[in-house]
Amino acid sequence: MIFSQIHALALVELFGVLAFAFTGIIEARKKGMDLIGVYTVSMITAFGGGTVRDLMIGHYPLYWVQHSGYALMLLGFAIAAAPLSAVFYENSIITKVFVTLDALGLGLFSTVGASMAHQVGCDFYISILLGVVTGVFGGIIRDIICNEIPNVFRRNELYATCAALGSAVFLICLYFGIDELPSTLVAIAFTTALRIISIKYRVKLPF
Repeated sequence: MIFSQIHALALVELFGVLAFAFTGIIEARKKGMDLIGVYTVSMITAFGGGTVRDLMIGHYPLYWVQHSGYALMLLGFAIAAAPLSAVFYENSIITKVFVTLDALGLGLFSTVGASMAHQVGCDFYISILLGVVTGVFGGIIRDIICNEIPNVFRRNELYATCAALGSAVFLICLYFGIDELPSTLVAIAFTTALRIISIKYRVKLPF
């Protein structure tokens, strides 16, 4: 059972990385970037948040350096996805699939960020903040590079809020003595569900 849960987490991580990278590819293509630009923006979107977190807590090697296979995988992904036409990116089915995967990635990365902060001794609030940093800062850096106001700062459906609440759920589960793996799965499920619900019903912060 635990073995299958670990494999499920690995799949969520893979899908989350691809979904985050795909949003970077879309923005880079919209700005007319070449393959180098597309690859760079996809890498930054996928790993920017984790890199900022690792630098803040002094965790080395950086996640994408330690898991170098992801960097190679994203190179292949960028090469395969870059030539596709705008029709592909605007397809409603493709959009829905990647919105769901993005929500899964948000849940995973924010939970991992909160976990790593907790492990190095950060308090409850700082651990939540670093969970949010891990989940959203890649997108923030992507938008800045693409000369856009970061989407997470616009008054859109809940995003950073989902990461914050999901991180809090993870830490509360740990506080009540639940093991880390089930706490992680609960937090990912909560964050993913909240993000999808907020999109479906256009839930926004009141101000």
